[in-house]
Amino acid sequence: MTPYEAILLGLLQGLTEFLPVSSSGHLALGKAVWGIQTGNITFEVIVHFGTLLAIVTALRARITNLVIGCLRRDSASWHTIYLLVIGSIPAGVVGILFKDILKEAFASPIAVCGFLIATGCILWSTRFARANRVKITFLDAILIGFAQALAVLPGISRSGSTIGMGLWRGIDGREAATFSFLLSIPIIFGATALEVGDLIAHPPQMNALWPLLIGAIVAYISGVFAIRWLLGVLGSGRFAQFAYYCWLIGLIGIAYFGK
Repeated sequence: MTPYEAILLGLLQGLTEFLPVSSSGHLALGKAVWGIQTGNITFEVIVHFGTLLAIVTALRARITNLVIGCLRRDSASWHTIYLLVIGSIPAGVVGILFKDILKEAFASPIAVCGFLIATGCILWSTRFARANRVKITFLDAILIGFAQALAVLPGISRSGSTIGMGLWRGIDGREAATFSFLLSIPIIFGATALEVGDLIAHPPQMNALWPLLIGAIVAYISGVFAIRWLLGVLGSGRFAQFAYYCWLIGLIGIAYFGK
C-alpha cells in the first residue's frame, strides 16, 4: 500500500465511521473499485484507532466529566458506565461468535451495496420518530446494543443503526449520538489492543509502518470533523437525509459490480 492509498482509505474511514453511511461498506467498495490491497486487517484496525482518538477528542468534556464522576463515586456517572457495558454485550457476543462467518458470507460488493440500501431505509424511517428525552434507560441500552451488533454486516452503518434506534426510542438526537460514540470505544479499543499485541510481536518493516501511521492520522483528523458535523446535523433535524446518499451509492454499486 502506498502513502496515497493510505490517505485515501484513512479519509474514507474517518468520515464514514461516524457519518451514518457505513465505514466497513465504504472501505470494502473503495478497495474493490480502486484495487487497493491492504494485506491483512492491521490497516483497518489501526485506522480504527485513529477514529477512537477522534471520539476522545471530540467528546473530551463528556468523557472527562464521566471519569471524574466515577472517581467521586457519583451514582449518575456509574449508571452511565453500567448502561455502556450493557449496550456493549450484544456486539461483543456477535463479534466473538459470528463476525468472521458473517463477513465472509456477505463480503461481496453486491451484498455490501444491498446493506447500504438497507441502511438508507433505517435512516429514512427516523423522519417519523419523535425524540425529545435525554435520559437513557436499561431497555434503551439493550436495544441500541443489538442495533450496534447488526453493524457487523458490511454496509450496515453502526452509527446509523444505533442513533436510529435511539431516535425511535424517543432519545434526543445529540444524546443518542453521544451514547453511540461512547458505546464504540470498548469495541474499537479491544480490537486495537489485540492487533497491537501482534504488531509488537511481529513489527512491520518501516516501509509498511508509514502507511499505517498516515492512515491513522488522516482518520483521526477527518473523524473529529465528522463527529462535530453529525452533531450539528442532528441538532437541525436533518439526520434522515443521509438516506439519499446510501441509496445512491448502493444503486450505483449494484449497477457497477453487477454488470
